[in-house]
Amino acid sequence: MKRAEAGAGLPEAARTRARRCGHRLFFIRASIVAGCAIAIASTGRAGSDRVPDPENGPPPAVAAGDSVAESRALLGRRLFTDVRLSFNQRASCATCHDPDRDFTDGRRLSIGADGRSPARHTPSLWNVADNASFTWIDQGFTTLEAQLRVPLTGRDPVELGFDADAAARLAADPAIAGLHRDAFGAEPLGESTVIRALAAYLRTLVRRDSPFDRALLWDDAAAFGARERAGMALFFSERLRCSLCHAGRDLGGPTVTSGEVIAPVIHRTAVSGAATAFRAPSLRFVSRTAPYMHDGSLDRLEAVVDFYERGGGPGAERLVPFTLTPEERAALLAFLESL
Repeated sequence: MKRAEAGAGLPEAARTRARRCGHRLFFIRASIVAGCAIAIASTGRAGSDRVPDPENGPPPAVAAGDSVAESRALLGRRLFTDVRLSFNQRASCATCHDPDRDFTDGRRLSIGADGRSPARHTPSLWNVADNASFTWIDQGFTTLEAQLRVPLTGRDPVELGFDADAAARLAADPAIAGLHRDAFGAEPLGESTVIRALAAYLRTLVRRDSPFDRALLWDDAAAFGARERAGMALFFSERLRCSLCHAGRDLGGPTVTSGEVIAPVIHRTAVSGAATAFRAPSLRFVSRTAPYMHDGSLDRLEAVVDFYERGGGPGAERLVPFTLTPEERAALLAFLESL
């Protein structure tokens, strides 16, 4: 991959923004965009002139004092699907984050073990370790461990309701006890070890094998043709500004890229008239994770494109209306489906 001068080949406004933000830009040759090069930025800072730089991102971060040793990830994988984590033994992490649904649940809003909903749609967990912050709103969670405490032990609503009784149930299972001993030695099974094991498992959920990835990384454009390339050009254009918020390796925000922690991209789209600002989610495998938005109110990708084409809801931030031809709409949807 050939390093390019910052902003080369971009519109003047984009070049200025790239120089100001200190973007490192790279070219991808004709295997992605026939006959021309496209700049790739790796910092993930706000700007509409960037596409992911998978080669220069770090491996998933390891929280200080913890490890992603195989023994902890194995324990975490087992716990992830175990309903004994919940106070009433009716729900597990996989109840909302179903591996067979790309770690979503297909519902508009998730439902906790107590039958109540946190009034949020369940996001996918693919590549979640890349995130620099977590949850739909800015709660200051910057590690998986900090975020996991909310669904595990939160009380309003009770998503799992893990407590001392749940710990005792799990510790009494010889298979769980053996995995726990391998992972944590003599440390008792409890909230701390469960959280660390689950975090270790989540750090293994790395997937970069979409048609977009295969074209970007391995020059395999069999499923990334002219329509997808045209959609990619629209996505990263000044006109649509999709990548103003959906950026980085996972086309979301914020992420950790090249060792740099990026400030959260949290803004108000005013979907369903919401006044709250929400985090831009990853668009990885987005065609398989309907419904969409923080409240699951848009059931199809076509509805999402329509919403943004209108400029979002009343009082939306960052969003500017645009108009797509039928061909452009088909191309943009094809690109999204390639992710």
